[in-house]
Amino acid sequence: MFNGFKKWGLRSLSIRGMTYLALLMAAELVLDRFAIGNSNVRFTFSFLIVALIAKWYGPFWSMGVAVIIDFISTMLSGQPYFIGFTISAVLAALWYSIWFYQQENISLKRTIFVSLIIAMIINIGLNSLWVAILAKTSFFYFLPIRCLKKLDFFSNPVFLALLVPK
Repeated sequence: MFNGFKKWGLRSLSIRGMTYLALLMAAELVLDRFAIGNSNVRFTFSFLIVALIAKWYGPFWSMGVAVIIDFISTMLSGQPYFIGFTISAVLAALWYSIWFYQQENISLKRTIFVSLIIAMIINIGLNSLWVAILAKTSFFYFLPIRCLKKLDFFSNPVFLALLVPK
């Protein structure tokens, strides 16, 4: 197999690997249900599972899982499906994978950087755009609320650092 495929985490999984991945997907769905807030501003810890899948399985599997989880989560919530949030989920999984996959030690500086980029570009930028499109309002209408929501960014690197062995 071409070495570039292994770099991107494109490898066959054993039954055990698929089972772990399925359990992580189920855990992400459960953690996503324990959210605080409303449909526009939600606090959740499902990013922990996304980061773990990205670290252990690489970009290919984490992006595929992001698509599946986003679709299942949307169907379970009863909300209409919107591909924009799937794009955000895939980009977040890709970003975690780029910085965490095949890394022995992940520093706190690295987790802060990754969390900051995801918070600023994907969560505040793209997700605010998707909410504005769905609500048929201005992008800047939800922006202050979504920026306030991202105050939870400061907890993300701490939780991610707890998952990474030193």
